[in-house]
Amino acid sequence: MAIKKSEIESAISTALICVIILLILIFGGMKAHHDEMDEGIMISMGDFDDGYGEHTPTPNPTPVTQTTSTPTKPVATNTVNEKLITQEDPSVALEREKRKKEQEEARKKAEEAERQAKILAEQEAKKNQISNLAGGAFKNTGKGSGTTSGDTNQGNPVGQGSQGGNSWSLAGRSLIGSLYRPNYAGNQEGIIVVDIRVDASGKVYSASINTSKTNISDERLRKESVDAALKNKFTSGNGPAMGTITYKFILN
Repeated sequence: MAIKKSEIESAISTALICVIILLILIFGGMKAHHDEMDEGIMISMGDFDDGYGEHTPTPNPTPVTQTTSTPTKPVATNTVNEKLITQEDPSVALEREKRKKEQEEARKKAEEAERQAKILAEQEAKKNQISNLAGGAFKNTGKGSGTTSGDTNQGNPVGQGSQGGNSWSLAGRSLIGSLYRPNYAGNQEGIIVVDIRVDASGKVYSASINTSKTNISDERLRKESVDAALKNKFTSGNGPAMGTITYKFILN
C-alpha cells in the first residue's frame, strides 16, 4: 500500500501544529497560581518591657592594653679600629687666624674712631665755651684786663681780655704784649671774629673768619683781620688751644 506524498505532508503539518500548540500551553498559559497572603495589621499595645524577651546582659568589653615597645638602644661600638681621628685642615686654621686678625683690627679702628670723636667733641665744647666767653667780653668792651702799669704781659687768668674795644678769648692762656690790630681805613662799622689755633709755645698757627659772628663782608678788611690775628703771641701751655679774637670797627 503506497502512501501518497500529500498525506505525508499533511501528517508533518499536523505534527508541527500540535507541537506549537503544546509549547504555547506550556510556556504561556500553564502558570502556577499562588494565593496572595493577607498583610498583617499593626496594633499598638503601648510600651511593654516584657515584650523584649529575656534580658541578656552585655558583657563589658575587655580593655585592650597597648603594649609600648621599648626602643632598643644602639649598642655603641667602641672598637679602636672604628674610632675616627679628626685633624684640622691647615687652610681652615689659617682662615680662622686671618678672620681673628681682621676682627681685632676692626675693633682697634672702632676704638680709635671713638677716641677721635671724643676729642673732637671736647674741642667743639671748648670752642663753644670760648665763643660764649667772647660774646660776653664783647658786651663789656668798656672794661680792661691785666694791669694798667708795669708788666703788660699779664693777662686775664680765665683767658679773656680786651684792648681798645677789641677782645680775645683763649682758655688757659694770656696775651703777651698788645693785641695786633688790622689796618683800618675808617669806612666800615661792625665786628669781625677770627677763630685762632695756638700751639704749645703760644704762637698762632691758624686763623680763619668766623662767618656766623662776623657782620662785615669786606674781603680786604677780613684778610687784614686774619693777618693781624696771626701776629699775636700768647703764653705757652701743655698743648694746642683754640680761641677767638674779636675786632670792633667804628666809623670815623
